[in-house]
Amino acid sequence: MNNQRILISSPSLNVTENVSGISSLVADIMNFSKFKFVHLQLGSKDKKKQKNIMWAFNQINVFFQIFYTTVFKRYDIVHLNVGLEKPSIIRDSIVFFIVKGLFGKKVILHIHGGYFLMNEAKKSGLISYLLKKIFNKAEAIVVLSELEKQVLERRYGNLSFYAFPNAVDTASINELDKRSNSEKVRFIFMGRIHTSKGIYTISESLKYLAKYFDSFVLNIYGAGLELNEWINSLEKYKDLQYSYNGVISGKKKWEALYNSDVFLLPSLHSEGMPIAMLEAMAAGCVVIVTDVASIKSVVDNNFNGILLSESTPEKLAEKMEEIILGKINLKFLGDNASQYVKENLSIPKYISKLEELYSGL
Repeated sequence: MNNQRILISSPSLNVTENVSGISSLVADIMNFSKFKFVHLQLGSKDKKKQKNIMWAFNQINVFFQIFYTTVFKRYDIVHLNVGLEKPSIIRDSIVFFIVKGLFGKKVILHIHGGYFLMNEAKKSGLISYLLKKIFNKAEAIVVLSELEKQVLERRYGNLSFYAFPNAVDTASINELDKRSNSEKVRFIFMGRIHTSKGIYTISESLKYLAKYFDSFVLNIYGAGLELNEWINSLEKYKDLQYSYNGVISGKKKWEALYNSDVFLLPSLHSEGMPIAMLEAMAAGCVVIVTDVASIKSVVDNNFNGILLSESTPEKLAEKMEEIILGKINLKFLGDNASQYVKENLSIPKYISKLEELYSGL
């Protein structure tokens, strides 16, 4: 048993409060690794909009938590999960400077998408300054693919970058009953309900598919501040068959994916390597996703999924129509996807690489 303790950050691990893929991955790391962990909650709840005063209070509270945890709970390494969006960069940079500068802890930065992953910040701006500082001072920087590694090396130099694709625990799939059949195509959206996930690309694509409304269903799972607005955009389609089913986890989540045909995630930007996408692939559900960031390092177009060159209603509707008309072999794509994830993106392999990194610091 390794005696090192890891302070690891993520949004809430409570699935009723948060549908973050980072939270799902961190929960698996804490569950399967032989290392001991202290969890640091960073990030707001998906269902709760915070006013500026409350947001500021919560950020101050985070810093008190860090001081308390450092003084009263022993930890040796900080595993800081960071999304490269402006608010996260500012907050997590302060956390970094506290644990690294004040307490001298070793820090792993684990990058999970965000606008400033593939887009460079203004060189004279605050974001660029903070990223250069934390990248240069971190003991290790984990990214999700060789593509991300190459992008960041060109921008920040030959630092200690490691490419660790995300992984999922597929053991639950073996416990599921036989896949159910349906005469209608079953589309599914599962995740954070936010513009960046392409939710309005989905709703706008439906205007091109009205004549097929009796041939498919759309099942929605997840949470987010834009839920009501998105549902309202779907309500304008009188004969559309859709359902919103809230947040699910565990066996129910796997059953929903396993008994769906096509997973929709036409993201606009800010993706890393979505956990929900990998779970859908593992379950044999064909993914339609946008070619952004590291997604194409996993999804081979027309072999184990479908890549959109950009997130537009027209392009999405075109692929959905081909599926509805039976022009795409879903079983071929789904079987290839499931095999790929099980062989390359399993949790045991991921944990082994991560523990090797922990031990080497």
